[in-house]
Amino acid sequence: MGAAVLLTGCALGIQSDGNSPSVSYSVPRSYQTVYLRAQNQAAECLTAKKQYDVYAQVDPALQTGLVAVRSHLGNIEVARTEIKAIDGKNTQVTHTVWGRAPWDESALEAMRHSIRMDTSVCVAYK
Repeated sequence: MGAAVLLTGCALGIQSDGNSPSVSYSVPRSYQTVYLRAQNQAAECLTAKKQYDVYAQVDPALQTGLVAVRSHLGNIEVARTEIKAIDGKNTQVTHTVWGRAPWDESALEAMRHSIRMDTSVCVAYK
């Protein structure tokens, strides 16, 4: 019972009320390129962290993509990248994180730099 009491005051994972840290921006790349970069960065930066899984899905008809990082503990989502084509050469990107280390502002920066520089930046995770 004590553990249940402790957990009630502590929200786990990304919050559906929009209070989790996030950043949105656009990049001059196709949504497919951005999707692959986000998926690669999440997988590459988390290979040593066996407590997380990377889930990725793309919808070619809507030209959207989602890359989510989830904890094995209750399938809690700790990071998410949402991708939507603006046009054939530009993409809107939104990163959202849980807000607790290592899923905090540093993780948002690493995720954003990975997309903008087209290379995996893992400094927030290692």
